[in-house]
Amino acid sequence: MIKKLIIFFLFALLLLAALGASGAEKQSGKLEITGVPADAATGRYDREAGVFSADVSGIEGALIRVTFEEVTIVGQIMEWRTEDDYLIFTSGAELTKEDFTLTADTVEYFGSENRLQAAGNVVVVTEDATVYSDQLVYNEETDEAVFTGQVKVAFEDGTLEGERFVMFLEKNELQFFGAFQGLFNTERE
Repeated sequence: MIKKLIIFFLFALLLLAALGASGAEKQSGKLEITGVPADAATGRYDREAGVFSADVSGIEGALIRVTFEEVTIVGQIMEWRTEDDYLIFTSGAELTKEDFTLTADTVEYFGSENRLQAAGNVVVVTEDATVYSDQLVYNEETDEAVFTGQVKVAFEDGTLEGERFVMFLEKNELQFFGAFQGLFNTERE
């Protein structure tokens, strides 16, 4: 139990140090590993490589949760490289922010590039639509989300399908590339 607490506090300090060193405004984060027996080894930190990893995939109901101010990422397998501020969640990854939820087989965050990437069974649920795709790349600086591979956007009044859509989140606008098709309900009240 004491060993787990030491690992947790070490990781939390490293997380805070890395976020402060990234050049952006200072953030604080929280790491939680829940639903594990007291004697289960669930994480490790390699100081020389600067890599923290955790795996709870073999423990039913166990989760790894990293929370930053407005964002929570949950999964069963996680790796965080402190040197290049790279974080990856695999095995049922879910990212939640106040205005959307993202689930995928893999969610990666490239901190130095301000880029988020998701792959495999990607589903993004917003207030207005649900987007399904094979891959998503989100650029924080441009606030653009690029969905590729069997993309389907389901709205309340219809659906759009194609191979590549770009969503400009701030503008609440979609841009379509290549061939696409749509079905809409034209019923008027």
